[in-house]
Amino acid sequence: MGMSHYSSLKVLIIDDFGSFRMALSRMLSDLGCEQVVTAMNGEVGLDICRKQHFDVVMCDYGLGDGANGQQVLEALRYNKILPRESLFLLISAESSQSIVLSVYDYAPDAYLTKPITAKSLRQRLDRLLLQRQEMLPLYRCLDSDDMDGAIAIAESAIASSSRYATVYQRMLGEFYLQCNQIEDAEALYTRVLEARPLDWARVGLSKVKKAQGDLETSTAWLSKILDDNPFCMQAYDVLAENYRDQHDLEKVQQTLEAAVEMSPLSILRQVELAETAANNLDYPIATKAYGRSVRLGEHSCHDRCHNHLQYGRLAAAWMRDSVVASAQDLIKDGLRVLEQVPRRFELSPDQKAQAHLLECQLYVARKEEAKALALLNETEEMIKELSLGLDLQLDRVATMSVLGKEDAVTELLTSLVEEYAEDQEALQRIDLWLEEPVSEHNKKLVSQLNNQGIEFYQANDYGRALDSFKRACRLFPHHLGVQLNLFQALTAEMKAFGKTEETEALCRALSERIEPALVHGSPEMNRFRQLQQLARTLD
Repeated sequence: MGMSHYSSLKVLIIDDFGSFRMALSRMLSDLGCEQVVTAMNGEVGLDICRKQHFDVVMCDYGLGDGANGQQVLEALRYNKILPRESLFLLISAESSQSIVLSVYDYAPDAYLTKPITAKSLRQRLDRLLLQRQEMLPLYRCLDSDDMDGAIAIAESAIASSSRYATVYQRMLGEFYLQCNQIEDAEALYTRVLEARPLDWARVGLSKVKKAQGDLETSTAWLSKILDDNPFCMQAYDVLAENYRDQHDLEKVQQTLEAAVEMSPLSILRQVELAETAANNLDYPIATKAYGRSVRLGEHSCHDRCHNHLQYGRLAAAWMRDSVVASAQDLIKDGLRVLEQVPRRFELSPDQKAQAHLLECQLYVARKEEAKALALLNETEEMIKELSLGLDLQLDRVATMSVLGKEDAVTELLTSLVEEYAEDQEALQRIDLWLEEPVSEHNKKLVSQLNNQGIEFYQANDYGRALDSFKRACRLFPHHLGVQLNLFQALTAEMKAFGKTEETEALCRALSERIEPALVHGSPEMNRFRQLQQLARTLD
């Protein structure tokens, strides 16, 4: 590519070191670039891109305080500031696994590893600009949402044996799937795989099977892909979707946990894990994932107030329902995150009230009940004129509960069950606080888990009985029946195989949870006392 081609390019360099901006500008000038603009940080770079069009953006990954290079790229693409025809080159002094794998959702057109020489820069730009020049019509179709035009261009390029045929094939497969042209997608991926076992084509074919309704085959293929290449992030995402379609949230969570272990810097995947674990009432995993989401969200276009509130909410729930070794650190961090919410987001009155109620719960956990009560009274005054959403109302239930206001809890729950009587999804969330679930889904689920546990218990398979009852107790923490069944299975396990530190700790925790909820002289209390006495006699 001659120097005349470079003279028409407009290039933006984003780097926090003036000496590097100057050196790179000089290299580009020597190539013939006449229009080079520089920015010293991501915020300035984004502002410049909003006002001017650039053919190439060259951005360092580490930009000091503020957004990093990957976050700049995400903001440019997510907010559609940078058209698809513009090249984005990410520059880094390192190419660590965590950095490389974090870019799946918004991948740069290329990485440049420091130190950069004039020769290596010229070679890389020549290749990228030649590809950009050929694919410009397709990029413009994508920017104008002309999918038919994009498909026609890609098909024509592949038929004419373009030097970028593999790039066109990968994009075309996704176009076919988006447009529900499943047979065309299957034929394309099959042809590619006959030539080479490329992971993107294998994932694409698994998507075809999913679209055809064959989730079992799709899931098996994705598992095989990950066995062969545990760094294939797209396979994790599609596999999680498959399990979600099968309503197997436990396996969704397991898949996402494996994904974030491979790619811990992806905020979108951390949020998905956090939401899934929260739905599974796995407070430790959900709290940690929301905590990472909050940290990764700083300077990110994907930062959301919801993630911050959920971090506080799950931290409070974890404190409420279990003994946490690092309790004081968790409380301190939860309060810090909630106190930052008004500074980072423009809050609705409902969100302000939610933040206050979550702070109340953490103050109670820190033994500052007077402070919690004062904030609760202030919040109750604040919400008198509000139309309360379910999130806020459940936060009130939790706050009243940790403060020991059981009459208020009962009154609120009774009102909520009546208000949401026709909303099954809302009732499923309210079930978390009820002794017996009222939603149809949860009635069936608790019965299924309870019966399953009883069958295992009667077959002397105490380990699997414990698993069933533990899951039921996690999903329905106020259900006395399953708690007593868990206690009974636990004593049987200890009698058959002896006590361990883990079983003794669970036994104590169950006793502390069950006893206050029982009525003196009731059959449940008598059963509990018998089990408690048996547990005490075991060596």
